[in-house]
Amino acid sequence: MNAKPPLRELQTAFLAALFDDAEPGPVDSIPGNGLMPEARLRIYRRSCNEIQTATLRTSYPAVLALVGQDWFDQAARRYRRLYPSHSGNLQGLGAHFADYLETIPAGRTLPYLTDVARLEWLRQKTILSADSQVLTLDSFMAGLDGAGESLRVGLHPCVHWLNSPYRVLTIWRFALDPRGDLDLDGQGENVILWREDGEVVMTSVDAATLAYVTALATGESLEQASMGAATLDDRFDPVQCMNELIGHHLVTRVLPHPVIEKQGHNHDKYGIDQPHC
Repeated sequence: MNAKPPLRELQTAFLAALFDDAEPGPVDSIPGNGLMPEARLRIYRRSCNEIQTATLRTSYPAVLALVGQDWFDQAARRYRRLYPSHSGNLQGLGAHFADYLETIPAGRTLPYLTDVARLEWLRQKTILSADSQVLTLDSFMAGLDGAGESLRVGLHPCVHWLNSPYRVLTIWRFALDPRGDLDLDGQGENVILWREDGEVVMTSVDAATLAYVTALATGESLEQASMGAATLDDRFDPVQCMNELIGHHLVTRVLPHPVIEKQGHNHDKYGIDQPHC
């Protein structure tokens, strides 16, 4: 009697067969019980594919609308073979989907498609971001008292952003609600995303506003953020922008600006939440 392969070997072979039709899988170790092992494996494979493809459709509804379901499902099947899920939690399944789209023909014939996908993934990151205590205007002003501009401001971890050479937010909205004509002329869009009342909010902002928000989110001082924005637009009003951030409950703390040592900034010293785009 032949000894059964080790459990890890069986699991590895079974997982490979779920993602690749060419893999035979451990059919000799799958009990029949009235149904051939190969048939059982096909059921598992089909079920896995449908569940994961449906997950990607949910994560990328605008991409789905732009390319159609048949094309999307084929791309999803190829994607999941290249980036198989290693977790029972499928919320992270689509993390590399935009990068994958960039490598295939649609990413070249529809050059804005990858940025639409990046925007949709940021929407998912925004809705799943951790919660945090936020400052009121009074508590923010108390933190500023006596310290001037030599402070850092922590932004809520739900804040994300995307700088695109395409009108990515306009395209996203049109894909989900195609009314009128889609105008792709003009400059790209800078998009800031955050969570408000359990929903994702997205707005297009000018370059100075984006520079200000990203500077704060990545640990620069109020003074540095204001100066950087002013170099892009000398009419930029940092006070108004900060009031809007506070009004949308996106400011979490006011902290002393760290001393810059020779080796560079220590952005983790004060535990600032730093969202990534």
